[in-house]
Amino acid sequence: MSLSNCLTKAVNYMAPFNTLTCLLGKLANAQAGSLTQFLIKSFIKTYGIDMSEVAQQDLASYKTFNEFFIRKLKPDARPIAQECTAAVPVDGTVGACGQLRAGRLIQAKGVDYSFKALMGGNNADCAPFEMGQFATFYLSPANYHRVHMPLDGTLVKTIHIPGRLFPVGRRNTSRLHNLYTRNERLVCLFGTREGPFCLIFVGAALVGSIHTSWGGTVVRRKGIKTSYYDPDQFTYKKGDEIGYFEYGSTVICIWPENQGALTNDIIQGTPVKFGQPMTI
Repeated sequence: MSLSNCLTKAVNYMAPFNTLTCLLGKLANAQAGSLTQFLIKSFIKTYGIDMSEVAQQDLASYKTFNEFFIRKLKPDARPIAQECTAAVPVDGTVGACGQLRAGRLIQAKGVDYSFKALMGGNNADCAPFEMGQFATFYLSPANYHRVHMPLDGTLVKTIHIPGRLFPVGRRNTSRLHNLYTRNERLVCLFGTREGPFCLIFVGAALVGSIHTSWGGTVVRRKGIKTSYYDPDQFTYKKGDEIGYFEYGSTVICIWPENQGALTNDIIQGTPVKFGQPMTI
């Protein structure tokens, strides 16, 4: 292991990311009046937020920083591709994509990780996706942070897996092995007309929380929690909102072999927008 990799690993393990995340989450949710407005305006300027896309453009209507951070877009800001099998679920950047091989997914060039560990260790949950395909999308702070359904489907099961909150930026994905299996995550299994589909919310440093449309804010815990849902209890159309992050993080999509190939635009390192074709 190189010296830079050793230093990266040491900093990640020594830094109190869970504590910092909790403290910053409280600040982001505080109704701080002029301070909140200053933070929002500074954020817009720093990250070049395109306010023409935002549904609510009156900044004074946002009472907390997080209210702005999880802002909604105008209905026509992201057309949903209908000719594809599945659409991209978020605005972000393709971190990695391709085929599962020998039960491993690519994290970055030269770095992979265990699919079984990512899913929480249950062989039955992993079996339908053997030799399947995946796409990982990284959301930077500048991105729109709501997550949408890639295709029509019904929620079958969720698995909340507690973990650390390491940063998920490019430096860590290339240097910190097994990053996604160390971080807190929510595995969501859906039934679709095409077959099973898996979408995973991965937490990270400074992520205030993971929120879903069916369960609200995910409560952090010590042990794995598995939840099952009745048929048709939570059914979504392609493009429907299913949750959001309260800071930058990662979404991983996984589907079985022969259930749609990645489009030519889904390439590692390429920016993407919610609604564009993901699989054909």
